[in-house]
Amino acid sequence: MENPVPSYVPSDIYTKHFWEKEAIREKVDLKVPDGFPSVIDSELAWTGTEVEAKESTWRLDLNDEEIAAIDAALAKFEANHDDLSDLSSSTFELPAAFSQRLRKLSDQIYKGVGFQLIRGLDPSKYTAKQSLIVYAGVCSHVCPQRGFVDVQAKGVVVNVQSEDNGPATTAPAFTNVPLSFHTDNCEVMAFFYMEPAPSGGETILSSLWQTYNELAANRPDVLHTLAKPWIFDSFKSYDFQPPRHVQPLRKLDSDKLPILFRFSRYGILGWQRTRNPDLPAPTEAQIEAADAIQFIAMKNAFKLPAKKGDLLFANDMALVHAREGFDEGGDVMKRHLIKMHFRDPEQGWGIPASLENEWKTVYSSNEPDGSRKETWNIFHEPGLEEQSSVNG
Repeated sequence: MENPVPSYVPSDIYTKHFWEKEAIREKVDLKVPDGFPSVIDSELAWTGTEVEAKESTWRLDLNDEEIAAIDAALAKFEANHDDLSDLSSSTFELPAAFSQRLRKLSDQIYKGVGFQLIRGLDPSKYTAKQSLIVYAGVCSHVCPQRGFVDVQAKGVVVNVQSEDNGPATTAPAFTNVPLSFHTDNCEVMAFFYMEPAPSGGETILSSLWQTYNELAANRPDVLHTLAKPWIFDSFKSYDFQPPRHVQPLRKLDSDKLPILFRFSRYGILGWQRTRNPDLPAPTEAQIEAADAIQFIAMKNAFKLPAKKGDLLFANDMALVHAREGFDEGGDVMKRHLIKMHFRDPEQGWGIPASLENEWKTVYSSNEPDGSRKETWNIFHEPGLEEQSSVNG
């Protein structure tokens, strides 16, 4: 029987084949790459079973008084500001005790299990613009610095919705197919669950540090492959977004952040769009590494029990996320999430000098005079998905 063909969304047969190969694979006599840790001992390294038992540490339920305070902050912001870029913890004013309660969530994002869920908001009582104000306003009390979400470093909002009449080549994030595990190449990724799908579409989280530990113990050869240069295709016009030369796994000289993973199967395998034949084809070792990340992450994954109105913060430097496929239940596309990127400068997670320019593109100024000009796309428009830096 021939080996199954690798694809962006691995089939059940492909998944079974991977684990069958792992079961009979001889242990390699190889250590982790020079300077890399043999194990990462951290609360950020977890399995789904472990984190499910810690719900009290990653879920915050808003009470009636706090929801009223959010609505009052919304009304005051609308009365005094027209520009959404004015949003900050000082302009979206919350009672001090409530603000401090939100601020402490950052510790859990950076030092705990790596994610937080805030429950209690009802987006159906807000207009689209008001939902953005509430979303970004609450987030400013958790992680105060916003990041750009597009390749042009202009937009700060992505409306993640399926395309009703989108082209067959639409990237996977904007369809109803499953998303494989990937990072967003930011520091903290946030979702506002405006409307869940009638069936499926659940967000899935997994610890990259747990994946690293299992690879270090059983497949150090994969870590060696990940620590070498790769080329990710953008599957877009190269005038707009050229291929990315990346090193998916880097060692960092930091006690807080010992390694940095940056990965997506889409960049090497594509989905509907074919990889440019002028680029080097993925090697067998690279495909094995992509499979190892996908399947080990899935083995240890946690399916987030998100509901309409929930706010999710996920540490994109220590976790990967995926999504189940979903059924809209009719012709109208219903599922709608709003995504933004944030960071907390006070947490002090460093990055390699080689990535400083990339980080500045996301989090620093975008104007020649050093100022920052943000675009807020209140509604999704066909074509905007092409501006997203990562589409699955």
